[in-house]
Amino acid sequence: MIQEDHIKQLLERYINDLSTEEERLQLLDIIDSRPEIDWYALLAPAFTDAVADKAFTSEKWQPVLDSILKYPQVEKETKVVPLFRRWWSVAAMLAILLGAGWWFYRAGNAKVSPPVIAMADVPPGSNRAVLKLANGQEITLDSAHGNIVQHGNFKVNNDSGMLNYEGKANEAEYHTLSTPRGGQYKLQLPDGTNVWLNAASSITYPTVFTGRKRDVAITGEAYFEVAKDPGKPFNVQVNQMNITVLGTHFNVNAYNDEPDAKTTLLEGAVKVNAGNQVKILAPGQQALLEKNNTLRLIEQVNVEDVIAWKNGYTVFENADIQTIMRQVSRWYNVDVVFEGDIPQRQFAGGISRKSSLAELLKVLEFANVNFVVEGKKIVVKP
Repeated sequence: MIQEDHIKQLLERYINDLSTEEERLQLLDIIDSRPEIDWYALLAPAFTDAVADKAFTSEKWQPVLDSILKYPQVEKETKVVPLFRRWWSVAAMLAILLGAGWWFYRAGNAKVSPPVIAMADVPPGSNRAVLKLANGQEITLDSAHGNIVQHGNFKVNNDSGMLNYEGKANEAEYHTLSTPRGGQYKLQLPDGTNVWLNAASSITYPTVFTGRKRDVAITGEAYFEVAKDPGKPFNVQVNQMNITVLGTHFNVNAYNDEPDAKTTLLEGAVKVNAGNQVKILAPGQQALLEKNNTLRLIEQVNVEDVIAWKNGYTVFENADIQTIMRQVSRWYNVDVVFEGDIPQRQFAGGISRKSSLAELLKVLEFANVNFVVEGKKIVVKP
């Protein structure tokens, strides 16, 4: 039986970001398998010693401890790296997300008060998209459900944020599925390939794949799980890149406002062409097309972070505030303006895409980023 002192040591090392991989896994196993442990009693001394406000009672810090105890499991399941790694800042962040508005001490006893953002809160994005048919008709999918198109045995079905094709079309007509800012959608193509579209993205494809290839074109960001068909390679055209696969899982990020276009492979193999440049990707690798049209191969990419958006998280890894705010703009459908000389700092962390804009901005403000919110415009200031 593992002794209480050892468990307390594991907790302290985890909270202070000192754990080895072995210690983290051991702590996760204990949390999963030892429900009888009084975790609050183990963690409470750290809070009662660090919190100056005597009104910070057990009833108040219990929800925070609830969240902290879930934190290692979230890290295990999502590979999300916290924006703040010291225990005091993790607790402060969680308290803000819980709406507590409590005071905490930083290391060195410098008192920190949660900043207040005066704004009408903006909800996160949701399943929203428009389907454009070959005849130019546009169907808003978040208000049209069930069988939305039918020609004989050929049907287009829309339900619960997913569009799919049933039966075989007599001839190939081209459809375009587009998501707005603040929207996402899932699509199953006529060949069975599954596609997830991120916000402000689109995909154009035929209602039946004829000939020797399966060609589609995208803008923005999409994740593909390609149905295997060795006799018909699957081709994705995006900006200046062409991606060829037989059956594989990969992500393409090619927004026009991003500095690079990225193809990241999770499973299988893909060939990426850009002009006369060719890269063959293995799982965990990324082809990066720079603005000057140079195609580079990046080794050992964190693929879980790359597809975190598809799994319901916004994740940053060594990202500057400009990169973060481009994602914020697309997911929350807001405009972002930068004023003054913004310091170039790198952030690592993540937050659920179900979080409201105010929750996200409050977390960033704890990292000393300042915002002024004017309606649906965010002004970032030094």
